[in-house]
Amino acid sequence: MKKIFLLLSLLLMTFSLTACNAQVEPTQDNTTANTNVKTTTETTSSSTSAQTKIIKLTTTNNQTIEIELNNSPAANDLYNQLPLSIDLEDYSTNEKIFYPPNKLNTESTPKATPKIGTLAYYEPWGDVVIFYDDFHANNDLYELGHVISGEDIVSELSGIVTIETMPNQ
Repeated sequence: MKKIFLLLSLLLMTFSLTACNAQVEPTQDNTTANTNVKTTTETTSSSTSAQTKIIKLTTTNNQTIEIELNNSPAANDLYNQLPLSIDLEDYSTNEKIFYPPNKLNTESTPKATPKIGTLAYYEPWGDVVIFYDDFHANNDLYELGHVISGEDIVSELSGIVTIETMPNQ
């Protein structure tokens, strides 16, 4: 019995070492294919990140604000849900909020910095916030972008608002 066990152990060890020693030599075709894939991926990534995403919020009485989104996963999730018709609500004394239909992915999304005109996502409640006055930093607030046009009327916005993408300039 010991001889069989010893023989099986030796065979297993031999096959294991042989498998570890096997190396695939790169061929010219494999190297070229890998280089092409890498170049294509890099080009696509850089063109996507260089693309500025601007959204426009329009009220029923034609008041508009424009917001430039950052390139975070959460901002991209919001952008991909547009166009939307939402109910913009007052909350507290410094912000307007709305609820997108789907939760946003906050992985790798920066925390919101306290600044008037910030568009942020409050993860625990799943609402998007537009700040029109000072606010305090919060670990559950993720920055999506900032108002680039119409910051002075954010406090006046309310009711049904259409949010849509704007063509790249």
